[in-house]
Amino acid sequence: MEWLDLAKAIAELGILVIIAAVFLVIMMKQNKDASEKSQELFDFAMGKLKEQSNPHVLTEEEDSLANRIDKSINSYLQSIVHELGPNRAVVARYHNGGRDMSGISFLKLSITNEQVSEDTIPIIGDFQAQFRSVASYICDELEDKGYCYIDDLETIKNKDSGTYELLKLRDGQSCYARALKSRSGYVIGAIMVTYTSKNKNERPDIEKIDRVLCKKANEISALLNFKEG
Repeated sequence: MEWLDLAKAIAELGILVIIAAVFLVIMMKQNKDASEKSQELFDFAMGKLKEQSNPHVLTEEEDSLANRIDKSINSYLQSIVHELGPNRAVVARYHNGGRDMSGISFLKLSITNEQVSEDTIPIIGDFQAQFRSVASYICDELEDKGYCYIDDLETIKNKDSGTYELLKLRDGQSCYARALKSRSGYVIGAIMVTYTSKNKNERPDIEKIDRVLCKKANEISALLNFKEG
């Protein structure tokens, strides 16, 4: 492996994996009779380094499909802002967050698409690769019920301070989210709208919000599943 590739791998995987790999190399050199388990761990670590230093490059067809899907999602979000009048409409999706040193994997959450009303500052650039715990109340509700409707932010203040502060920081006074699901029914993300203290009293009735979000969640889930298929 070239040194440049190794440097890229370090940036992606973090120094802990590299330390583990180096430790195993030293151990194996000192002990010619190292166990098969040590060899497996070493191979696993080096395999991850190679994966990160040689990432998959999108084909022209994959890139074209991804662009069409993004345009469609943005169009759906624009229609939601127009129809429901929130200050923000976003699509957030789960993605691979790596593994800890015991090999246990974890998911992270990123906003991939966002449309905002006039005078609203986008947050898509600030909400990338976040742990679920940042918005655990919303994530848990989506897993349990398929939706998370918060009419008044103050009602969750004592339930989950993380979600409360996340929304409060951006003047979110109410929040409505619907799960995006894979073909097999797993939650792969969410579509969400928020209302601020300024437009909180102008939002439509909950039945309309639910009807629109259900429809768009199904449409976006179908798009994402088509990409995966």
